[in-house]
Amino acid sequence: MGAVLLAGLLLAAAAPPMAPPVDDCPRPARVSGRREQIRCEGGGGPPEGAVRLLYGLRLDAARAAVSDLEALPGIGPARAAALARARERAPLCGPADLLRVPGIGPVTVRRLAPRLRFTDPRCVRGPGEGR
Repeated sequence: MGAVLLAGLLLAAAAPPMAPPVDDCPRPARVSGRREQIRCEGGGGPPEGAVRLLYGLRLDAARAAVSDLEALPGIGPARAAALARARERAPLCGPADLLRVPGIGPVTVRRLAPRLRFTDPRCVRGPGEGR
């Protein structure tokens, strides 16, 4: 019994630290080292780029850099570049518009929808419609 308790304590000590909640950390910063870690530097604006995904925030499909799009699940360099080309040709106004991107199908759209926001100003929205 004591060995099981000791093993549990050792595993808990070896686990990576949890990232602070977004509300408590308005300006996260990357810390170099053996593992990618995030620490809070206090004040400033909300997180930007792919680090937003670490805090459960959405990437802006209209403005995210190709390198940030690569951090999305199922999106590598080729699909990220295809997304960028697609948004140059026509705005991505919602998850359904992702289907016109080569290599992205319904399963990938379902995976990406909760991780993207669509704020392209070229999208026409009716009164009361959110982004």
